[in-house]
Amino acid sequence: MKITGMIICLLATIQSLFAQVNINMFLAGRPPANLSEWANRREVLNFIMNGSQSDQLVVKIKTEIKTLDGTVIGSVNLNTAKSFTPLPGVSTILGSLDVMPLENMIFLGKYQAALAKTGKLPADNYMLCLQLVRLPDYVPASNLVCKNFYLAAYQLPILMMPANEQKLYSKIAQSAITFRWTPVVPNPTTTVAYRLQVFEVLENQQDVQALRSNQPLLDKNIVGATQFIWQPQLSMMPYENEIFDSTKTKIKDKKFIWIIQTLDNLGMPLNQSDGNGESRSEPRIFFVTDRESSIGK
Repeated sequence: MKITGMIICLLATIQSLFAQVNINMFLAGRPPANLSEWANRREVLNFIMNGSQSDQLVVKIKTEIKTLDGTVIGSVNLNTAKSFTPLPGVSTILGSLDVMPLENMIFLGKYQAALAKTGKLPADNYMLCLQLVRLPDYVPASNLVCKNFYLAAYQLPILMMPANEQKLYSKIAQSAITFRWTPVVPNPTTTVAYRLQVFEVLENQQDVQALRSNQPLLDKNIVGATQFIWQPQLSMMPYENEIFDSTKTKIKDKKFIWIIQTLDNLGMPLNQSDGNGESRSEPRIFFVTDRESSIGK
């Protein structure tokens, strides 16, 4: 009986040492991809400490971000982390500024590179794990809580209208050209802007060259819509080229290329894992012609 009693006392002592403060966490399943945005939205992360009735402790929050296989890819530097004193019998609610201070977080390898470049982690499933540790020896002073979260990989818009290589009649195009595209998928948790750009492809110029070197004729951010009606107020008259053969003078159509860049609420490219790293859609070209017979061909 004595041995049994000693074991029970020992377990009770260990329990008091390792779980003196009860903690809980509420984390959105799909938080903003930009980690700095977490601090601006209280609903993203809430951390609750319930102080015990025993002696007050001075603690720090041990924060780790892991992949689902348990690999730690980011953790707080406990040496520089803020300390707290949970009040006995009082619940303290903290947000991401206290729980995950980015200035004190150390990330590894490609995750550090991605954050340095974009402020975002690569799209993937992650775990956020929190535990209180007491000072000065960093012995656990609470239970461990972990929550999963997902940073989405977005499918960028597909350009719909004008269709690729579509020919528009110049008298109509001079007044209005309607652009349409599909929305980004899945629907982001923050507002996005679609940056619509239109370039003219000059004679003897490659399409990609026009994108890289020409000034856009249209450069417009559209928020909350996937359509824009452009009123060019520009000359859309095609070029006239004389062809010395059995036919009369022919008309050479004007050529344009357009693209959509998707930006997050901070004005940064939404995706950083796409091929060009700038969240740009696949471009499409269209023509403006004076030959009514060629429309729709």
